[in-house]
Amino acid sequence: MTNTTIKAISLHQPWASLIPMGLKKYETRSWATSYRGPLLICAAKKTSIQQQQIYASIFYTYQIQLAETDNWLEWDDLSFGCAVALADLTDCIRMTSAFISAQPETEIDCGDWTVDRFAWKLENIRRIMPPIQVTGRQGLFDTEIELPEEKLEAMPAATPKENAL
Repeated sequence: MTNTTIKAISLHQPWASLIPMGLKKYETRSWATSYRGPLLICAAKKTSIQQQQIYASIFYTYQIQLAETDNWLEWDDLSFGCAVALADLTDCIRMTSAFISAQPETEIDCGDWTVDRFAWKLENIRRIMPPIQVTGRQGLFDTEIELPEEKLEAMPAATPKENAL
């Protein structure tokens, strides 16, 4: 198989892994993009106690639903410095109060939903198993990667419901 050049974006954990877990269908950004098409979701190498605390909070809130889908990973099982998902970037929406209020709580908990930021709509999300090591960069960037179809796992279409705990 030959390498393919593809657009990619690096996200810190846990936000990168929340996409293939099915909790995050929008990537929230302070900047817009006109790009539409395949987007490689890469997990940055950086890790911090604050990131672990955010992940623990999300885990507490959504653990029952995620356990039912077998999509949940413990913090120590998350990938860093790797491509974790492939998605189609289909839209870039400037956030308004009305748009934000129409989002499920899972989305709100998994991004920065501030008015006038941008929501990048991700569809056809597929987890990469096992993740592939990638050198990340800031912003959208091109990367060459060998990504055989058998490494891509389709994600469930349903959004988990919020835990009543």
